Amino acid sequence: MHVIIGGAYNGKRQYVVEQLGNCRYTIYEGELPAKSFSKEEYVIISNFEKIVLSYKNYDELEIAEKILEQLKELQQQTNVICICRDIGRGIVPIEKEQRFIRDACGRVYQRLFNEADTVTRIWYGLPEVIKKEM
Repeated sequence: MHVIIGGAYNGKRQYVVEQLGNCRYTIYEGELPAKSFSKEEYVIISNFEKIVLSYKNYDELEIAEKILEQLKELQQQTNVICICRDIGRGIVPIEKEQRFIRDACGRVYQRLFNEADTVTRIWYGLPEVIKKEM
């Protein structure tokens, strides 16, 4: 699994698309796919904020566990790339729902980073590999 992290509009999606070149891929925006894939395909998952909201009846740790479980199952079928938007940066939102999203995404991202083979940070279009397992 490859995880891409960076701020909003920092070039994460463009980086992924350029890296994939002519490979087949599908982008899932704010949802986890429920169908089967071939090993030659790439599945790109983005907008974890919306995914987290679909689990709002659970606590942060349960959400992280459920999402990661689904991603691991998907990884067994195909190549998974997760695009994560850095929404924290130490600022605590005033609204309760926004705090919940920030905190739950933080838990999900911690689990994703730990599970991922590669983690790349994009900062204004410049990639920096911060984790690479052989």
